[in-house]
Amino acid sequence: MPFWKTAHQSITRNITQRMARLIVFDFDGTVTQQDTINILAQCPIYSTSLTRPRNEARNKWKNIVDLYVADHAKHKELYVPKVEDRKTLAEELAYLESLRTVEVASVERVVNAKFFAGLTRERWVELGRKAREYGEDPDWEGGEGNIVTMRKGFSEFVRQARARGDKLGIVSVNWSQAFVEGVIEAEDGGQGHKGFVKRVNEIKYPDGELEGPEEMGGKVMMTARDKLEGFETMLLDETDADGGRSVYFGDSVTDLECLLRADTGIVVVNEGEEEKSKLLGTLQRLGFEVLHVSEAREGAKLAWARDFEEVLGSKILG
Repeated sequence: MPFWKTAHQSITRNITQRMARLIVFDFDGTVTQQDTINILAQCPIYSTSLTRPRNEARNKWKNIVDLYVADHAKHKELYVPKVEDRKTLAEELAYLESLRTVEVASVERVVNAKFFAGLTRERWVELGRKAREYGEDPDWEGGEGNIVTMRKGFSEFVRQARARGDKLGIVSVNWSQAFVEGVIEAEDGGQGHKGFVKRVNEIKYPDGELEGPEEMGGKVMMTARDKLEGFETMLLDETDADGGRSVYFGDSVTDLECLLRADTGIVVVNEGEEEKSKLLGTLQRLGFEVLHVSEAREGAKLAWARDFEEVLGSKILG
């Protein structure tokens, strides 16, 4: 091969490697080890700033959860085609979008019960900050219901991505962006860095109503399709017209469309739960190859990892 061609390929490769990427994370179960919805529920139950009896708030939440679980189970039982008969991506996406009715009903119960009424944005930020602080305290004895455990390697991954010039984002159906900001406060901006771009719902003060991201017209995010819409707005706003790869991290079936839309999608799975992952199982059922990051080639379309340390130790992102 002529020298000039070799040199050109080398220069092109280096430019591509330096090009800023848009790296977007789901929050619950991806940035964190677990879902945080029950931590949100603890705030109105135990808040000293609210006058309602704790038992009343606790019973309200139990009723909301019980009805949601029952609705979800009934919807799954009646939906056709059944999970084992859904063989195409279109069929699976149709099922995921059909769950909107279940999610809408649950959100309406929360709002009508005024479950989160009276809680300020500052209170939600503090809840997120404290939940992470407790989760990182080896002497914490207050139980696991009040703590957030971060997925291993997240802070270092963010540090290296920022050093490389990558843009970072969060797309989540979590109900409180303020809570999310409290949890990721240590990584969210500071030291001259631009913070995470976010597409997350918000609990509005004083009535406790839910509102979606301004970039999506205030539409409450509930389903996989909504997360894809949030991701698409980020791609439009944050990706340079002349290129730049996108990477998405997610752990649940609500991340399915975003993972497939990104140039590289990385499924996050808790250690020891590889066989239980609904997302991994769904992708495999639909015929997608999903290798562990240690086996995936650089720039692979899909892969999976247990944590961000495994990603950093692999070659998938170059």
